[in-house]
Amino acid sequence: MNLLVILLLAAAAAASPTPEITGTVVDHNGKPASSVPISVVSITGDQVMSKTTSKADGSFQFSDLAPGAYGVVAKTASACGMSSAIKVASAFTTVVHIRLTDGLCDGGVQFVQHR
Repeated sequence: MNLLVILLLAAAAAASPTPEITGTVVDHNGKPASSVPISVVSITGDQVMSKTTSKADGSFQFSDLAPGAYGVVAKTASACGMSSAIKVASAFTTVVHIRLTDGLCDGGVQFVQHR
């Protein structure tokens, strides 16, 4: 009986989706921006948690994130864009759309937290 309970719990855990952040990044003209370095940053510790690069269509995805408060930063040599603060919860996908702006991150990154 205990083995059956363990197997059922393992199956339920595998079936529940992990927290994700997905989205797109576009240039200042609204066209998809490919090969842009993108980072997920912990709001509380200002620590980079994960990095990726946007695909040809501007899309990106971060998965297996722990629940918490994050921000997403897309940055090239000449332009930058960022999300508002994102509260990631278990089994939810948060969708983010970022527009690159010339020089936006020159003074550092600060995420707006919505209440």
